Amino acid sequence: MDTIQIITKNEKDRATLKQIFANMGKNVVFSHDLNDALDIFEKARPNAVFMVDEEEPPVNIKLREIQRIAPFIPMVVLLKKRDSSHAIEYMKLGAFDCAHAPWTEEQLRPIVKKALNLSGTTIELEKPDFRKQKIAIFAAATLITILFGFIFGWRYAYNKYHIIPAQQNKMELPYLHPSGIIFNKGQILISDWYTQAIYKHNPTDLKISGVHSFPHITPIALTSNENNLWLANAHGMIEKRLKDDKFTPLSKTKTKARDLSGMCFDGLYFWTADSSDNKLTKHLNNDSLDKLESFKYPGKNISAMTCDTRFIWVADGKLKELVKMPLENPEKVLARKVIKEYSSKTLKITGITKKDEKVWFVAEDKKKGLLFSITENEKNGKSKKP
Repeated sequence: MDTIQIITKNEKDRATLKQIFANMGKNVVFSHDLNDALDIFEKARPNAVFMVDEEEPPVNIKLREIQRIAPFIPMVVLLKKRDSSHAIEYMKLGAFDCAHAPWTEEQLRPIVKKALNLSGTTIELEKPDFRKQKIAIFAAATLITILFGFIFGWRYAYNKYHIIPAQQNKMELPYLHPSGIIFNKGQILISDWYTQAIYKHNPTDLKISGVHSFPHITPIALTSNENNLWLANAHGMIEKRLKDDKFTPLSKTKTKARDLSGMCFDGLYFWTADSSDNKLTKHLNNDSLDKLESFKYPGKNISAMTCDTRFIWVADGKLKELVKMPLENPEKVLARKVIKEYSSKTLKITGITKKDEKVWFVAEDKKKGLLFSITENEKNGKSKKP
């Protein structure tokens, strides 16, 4: 029996769709959200995926993430309202088809039939003329293997005996407005202010492994320590939360920052950055984040900020550089490094974090969300002294 996976948390929609697909004789597996869908995808092995729009995370996120793990599975979007512009947009993003509410068996039956026909399409490997093709394919594959072996050997020798600049990691994110980034227990967590969510990424392939929505928060900055994370909203409120599955809230603190552009924890004190007056402020690490002292940032503009137990780093949007200062004297510049991505005049860095020898950034650029990293001290191109 064909299996259809349906992503929706609305109980009324579930009941309606369950009856429709039961009448068609199809086995239905329901998922509440994208996390649930990704968890059960491998177990259920669906022949097609149907998803209801107007639910978090947005349909474009669901389409992209399901395409990552199953690029050829038919995906159908069930629209709550008749909206041809949304339907066209979803089709461009990879949807097989769209259906407008109210959904009926008569409306969905031909869509289901076409989707399952596509899902079941296979290549006939034993057609009479295919055997000749297999010989040609095998020969071509052999030549390609030899060629790649030669190239790999040449690249290995070149990299071993020549000093070359380290390459920057860079990828386009499947959401458009990232605002903060941290590393947590083998995952990369990135907040997005527009979708009001934190996305959990696998650090090896950067696929989304989970999403947590914050319907009442617009997250503009993110930082953490071993046990907790702090989430700042657009109104200057900083929320301290546990790093559990639900990000359980612990406390809330209103800051006086007019334009909070970053925050971090140095192991002892909590720091905030305000780009409106270019100041770095040190706080006590208590629930009220009591202010200790403020320092004038020695650069031009704080786009984003992070720190560790020794240094503070600032992405400076006017200098177009990564600026490094010591914790004991944040008004002194230790080193500056050009951020090559600023060659795009529309780039806006919104979040920054430090991990081992790399500094990681999230940014917006030309209606795209970006994630990239740079090595702080490269063999060629070390950070320059001010």
